[in-house]
Amino acid sequence: MQCSVCGAEAENLTSGDFDGLVVRCKRCGEYEVADAVLNDLLRLDFDARVAALEMAKRAAGPDTRPAIALDAA
Repeated sequence: MQCSVCGAEAENLTSGDFDGLVVRCKRCGEYEVADAVLNDLLRLDFDARVAALEMAKRAAGPDTRPAIALDAA
């Protein structure tokens, strides 16, 4: 699969009980995107997607996976 943020090769870590996408990318790291936000995220330009991920990383706790939320996208 491709990373939803940068487009690089990425790994899909999504479990069956998560309503969205969990991604591990060599460039962007590990993050999640709720299904309700995914299409909006993909419509953003590159800089806006990177900014949404950076905002999610800042909001995440030290042991928490960053989650791109509707207000971040």
